[in-house]
Amino acid sequence: MKYKILCLLAIIAGAITGCQDSFDYEKEKEAIIKVINRETDAYLERDFEAVYATHVHDSLNMRLTAGADNYVFLEGWDEVGRHLISDETEDDLSPDLHISVKKFNYRMKIYPSTAFVVCDQKWISEYDDDVTEINSIQVRFLEKIDGEWKIAFVSWIGTSGYEEIEETEELLN
Repeated sequence: MKYKILCLLAIIAGAITGCQDSFDYEKEKEAIIKVINRETDAYLERDFEAVYATHVHDSLNMRLTAGADNYVFLEGWDEVGRHLISDETEDDLSPDLHISVKKFNYRMKIYPSTAFVVCDQKWISEYDDDVTEINSIQVRFLEKIDGEWKIAFVSWIGTSGYEEIEETEELLN
């Protein structure tokens, strides 16, 4: 009798485990990179509806932007959404600028319904003969909602524009 019960429990456990969705890390990584790139491309194209579609729209959506000269912290989708279409953003996206963005060196920790992502980014803008490169590190937290990855947190940390180490050492002496 014990043998039959153990066999029955093993069969039930196997059936339950077999019915669960399998977690394919590489597939999820590819989907996450795709949504991050979709958000960036839509932003550059000024397609804010498409940008909005890549985000979680709740009070805990946050954005932290920090560089050598300033920082901005926004909390809640209302603030984040307004910031994305602000006058400041329009200046960044002048039609006279040719902008290209490269993201690379992705580091991720992915779970079935959440992901923590870090990558490097190079933003290159060209206006006539003037070329500006801005390097940064991006930190993002994503949630999987109804089978789609959505951005819940973005941090952009500018790594360009800091004084050279030698100049800083001179100031300290």
